[in-house]
Amino acid sequence: MSDAAAPSPLKSVPLDFGQTPDLSDMQGKSILITGSARGIGLACATKLAEAGASVTISDIRTETGEAAAKELTARGFRVQFVQSDVTSYPSQIALFKKAIAFGDGRIDVVVPNAGICAEQNLFDMLPTEALNLDSEPSEPGYSTMDVNLKGVYYSAYLALHYFRLPRETSFTPSLVFIASLAGYVGFPSSATYSMSKFGVRGLFFGTRDRAAAAETPVRVNLVAPWFVPTAMTAQEDFVASEAGAMMKSMGSAPIDSVVQAVVHFSADQSAHGRAAGIFPHGVIDLGDDVEGGFGGAATQKGMMDVIGAATVESEKMGAELERQDSVAGTDAGSFLRLAH
Repeated sequence: MSDAAAPSPLKSVPLDFGQTPDLSDMQGKSILITGSARGIGLACATKLAEAGASVTISDIRTETGEAAAKELTARGFRVQFVQSDVTSYPSQIALFKKAIAFGDGRIDVVVPNAGICAEQNLFDMLPTEALNLDSEPSEPGYSTMDVNLKGVYYSAYLALHYFRLPRETSFTPSLVFIASLAGYVGFPSSATYSMSKFGVRGLFFGTRDRAAAAETPVRVNLVAPWFVPTAMTAQEDFVASEAGAMMKSMGSAPIDSVVQAVVHFSADQSAHGRAAGIFPHGVIDLGDDVEGGFGGAATQKGMMDVIGAATVESEKMGAELERQDSVAGTDAGSFLRLAH
């Protein structure tokens, strides 16, 4: 069956993430995931490889990526590792060519997952010494934007280009953006991280309509996680930041929920133009379009649920400390609450 048999134009219809798509469609599909030597990317690569896909995992970390590919291959899955720097366009071209060769001459699903959080809030980067007009502040960092936005921009461009390769299947190619709820509500610990994730959301907005009506239609969707336990959120500087305090007090979303959304967008042929919010309490369609108020109401409800759950947990902790005070006949609970 040729490309002409693929449904066009695609429709954007709200999704129920409680419904598991038929993963048999993933058998033999060619998938590329950047930033996948560990964390969210590796978890997604593993799940899709288990479904029978040929998966190219890519990362700038060669040793970690090679070890991950070796472990998955030993389990009987078809996986290769390709070292690549997403901020380099030639490097990404080489990556796509190797992924296409590994996938029997085509690419079916691309997940531009590579991302970092390297800079602080602008206020935290300001010089601490007294203001002096005879000296200039050092140039602020920008590397997060280079990886999280420019790298994703390159990946999306190349995906849309190479999706047009001939295919003997009715499977509609899938581009799955990995943004963040920071692209909806901001991120106090890093201005560049917020900028990059709002930018990925803008790239999603700017491509989904044209992708639906293209000669070779492409399904374009977005995943927006809350805090997820990864190597990045385990770093000391993150734990000590405002964001780290938020994650401690308001909880985190399980990495399996992110995988659930990515796999759904990869396999479900009806999934197009949707944004999945990954909250501690589950995965929801944010309705990030005109009909859904561009995610406003759904995002607000999701965040209020997170805040409500955190408040209940805090009250339980306070009640337990009060009980311990009463039993011990001391005011240790007051001290612990202040410390917390």
